[in-house]
Amino acid sequence: MRKKVLILTDKEGWHFTQIKSSLSNLNYQSMSCNLNELSLIINNNKSYIVDLNGEEINVDYVLVRYIPGGTLEEIISYLNILKTFELNNTKVINTAENIEKTVDKSLTSLLLQKNNILTPNTYILRDITLVKKFIKDKLSSNKMIYKPMFGSQGDNIQIIENYSDIDNINTIGNIFYIQDFIETNPPHDYRVLAIRNNNKYLMFAMTRHGRNYLNNYSKGAECEYYEIDDDLKAISEKIVNIFNIDFCGIDFIKQDGKYFALEVNSIPAWRGIQSVHDDNITDSFVKCMFE
Repeated sequence: MRKKVLILTDKEGWHFTQIKSSLSNLNYQSMSCNLNELSLIINNNKSYIVDLNGEEINVDYVLVRYIPGGTLEEIISYLNILKTFELNNTKVINTAENIEKTVDKSLTSLLLQKNNILTPNTYILRDITLVKKFIKDKLSSNKMIYKPMFGSQGDNIQIIENYSDIDNINTIGNIFYIQDFIETNPPHDYRVLAIRNNNKYLMFAMTRHGRNYLNNYSKGAECEYYEIDDDLKAISEKIVNIFNIDFCGIDFIKQDGKYFALEVNSIPAWRGIQSVHDDNITDSFVKCMFE
């Protein structure tokens, strides 16, 4: 009997098509839905997930490609659905725990620092008044950068070069995640796509050359193949094990010959990195995760 894989996504785009094709080559059956279409039923004898029609979802694997936004109540509900799949012995890639550790940039930064991974100095400040007071003196020697705590794809990132730039920060809440800005000339960073299977690691790497301080592929950065060196490989493996994650994208920037980890993404895209690699990354990923 063919094993079933549920791909949680918001659209059946490039990544879904690639994954579906690779799964089909291994004789797996795949289906998709959005997490916001699923509900959790808890009875005395059974807990299970149902779709919008009230039909129970029975699959062997769940692959998370998208977590919808929403209220705290909705986010917790989405994560509990993933936890229910796990409790029912369905393999989930990546788990709710993996997502919780990486979707929150402040927790990511804390885990990196506590495990002696170089990462930019980070300030998670409450209230714009404290921001102005805290970083006024720091701007004299270094630029800074604001990032949304739960942001992605380079959206709503603000460089802070002058004191007046603080007033241009567009934040939804009253929490400000700010880092020392590590400048590169020309602007570029490094992305490592890491896959782990039984303590064996498969790494794909590239450099991303941005048009400004944003080096995201989604913001028009140009990708180039990068031959991963021993230092970057060792740091990436350490991060994978710290986060206990089997599949992730890790962003780095280099200063004075040392790699600084910026972010860990538990739902990474790989269209950009695929464009500079000959090997079929999706095939490699699917074989590692599902065989």
